[in-house]
Amino acid sequence: MDKKENQFSFQVNSVEKNFLHNFSIDGCPLFSERLEEHLVAVSRGESPAVGRFCGFCFTPTGPNTEICGHCQNNFLLDKKTVEIVPLAVTEILREQRKIESRFVNGFAYFGVLLAVLGGLVVVLGIPYLRDHLIPATIVYALILLVGVRILAGVLGGYFGDNIGYNRARKRTIQSWEELKTAVE
Repeated sequence: MDKKENQFSFQVNSVEKNFLHNFSIDGCPLFSERLEEHLVAVSRGESPAVGRFCGFCFTPTGPNTEICGHCQNNFLLDKKTVEIVPLAVTEILREQRKIESRFVNGFAYFGVLLAVLGGLVVVLGIPYLRDHLIPATIVYALILLVGVRILAGVLGGYFGDNIGYNRARKRTIQSWEELKTAVE
C-alpha cells in the first residue's frame, strides 16, 4: 500500500502550491462534475482508475486536450497531466459524500418516525377511533401514506440536504487545508 501511495502522491512545485491555495472563492476545492462522475464510476467498478487528468484539478481530459476546461491549466506551459487521481483527493470526495448521505438519511428516518408516532397519537387520541378498529386502521394508513412521504421528503430532502451539505463542505475545507499543509 505504501508503494502505491508513494507512486501516486503529490509532487508539487510553486505554481501548484499557489493553485492549491486559490482553488475556489471560499478556499474549498470544487470538484468538477466530470471528476465526481469519474470517481463514482471508479468506486463502482464501471471505469478504470487510470486515465489522463489535469495536474491541478484532476478533471478527466481527452488525449488531445491542451487546456483544462475546469481550471484553464495549459498542459503545454503549466502543470502537465497525471495518469491517476491521488488517493487523498478520492478520500476527500468519499468523506464528503458520506457526511451528506448520513444527514439526508438521518433526517428522512426522523420524518418516518414522526409520521408513525403522529399517526398513533391521532388514532389513540380520538375516542371514536380508539373504540373502532376499522376506521382507526384506515385513518392510520392514510396518515402513514401521506405523513411518511411528506415528512421524510421535507426533513430529509430539504433540511437534511442543507445541513449535510454545509457540514460536508466544512469537512472538505478542513481536509483540503490538511492536504495543502501536507503538500508544503
